[in-house]
Amino acid sequence: MKTRQALGAVVLVAYPVLTHAAVTTGLGYLASAAWLCLAALLYLSFPGKWGLAGFALLAAAPLVAEPDVLLKLPPVVFNVALAVWFGRTLARGEEPMITWFARLVRGTELPPDIARYTRWSTVIWTAFFVSMAAVSAALAVLATPHTWSVFTNGIDYLLVGALFVGEYVFRRVRYAHHEHRPFADVVRTVVRAGKLAPRRTARK
Repeated sequence: MKTRQALGAVVLVAYPVLTHAAVTTGLGYLASAAWLCLAALLYLSFPGKWGLAGFALLAAAPLVAEPDVLLKLPPVVFNVALAVWFGRTLARGEEPMITWFARLVRGTELPPDIARYTRWSTVIWTAFFVSMAAVSAALAVLATPHTWSVFTNGIDYLLVGALFVGEYVFRRVRYAHHEHRPFADVVRTVVRAGKLAPRRTARK
């Protein structure tokens, strides 16, 4: 398990580096290597026959399409998928994603004011991912490859980090009268939460 997680982390870091290198140098083999990183990441995330099938399909994609064209798709697909993942938890009968994260960190049910806040935080994250998908798609069509790459392989990640840290700081200040766990605990919870699914709860 730890070996697979370590490999996943390496592949996750290598992907944007290889993608940007492919765009700036125009070397096709770098684009193919970046695409193979995505295929490997899929298999590492879903080991087994389905993950292997997904790996095979992604690995074969450069045989029927230009790798540099294929690389324009993941930033849009990933952000849309995250927007759906977060947004669906805002439906009636679902526990909002950030509420779920916060409950996992605290280990208890949330106070009513924190629960309201985390619902709105889920709305903000959903809107953020929708915006990132739209910008990535627009840049893929309208901007130069270099501009697209700088945004999707650099600025995008910085914006995610800024929102993550900013939300944590705001919550600590705005709700200072509540107990808050250390930032490291929050990060660890978000990392392990990827393998879980929010429980369904009735709305009151």
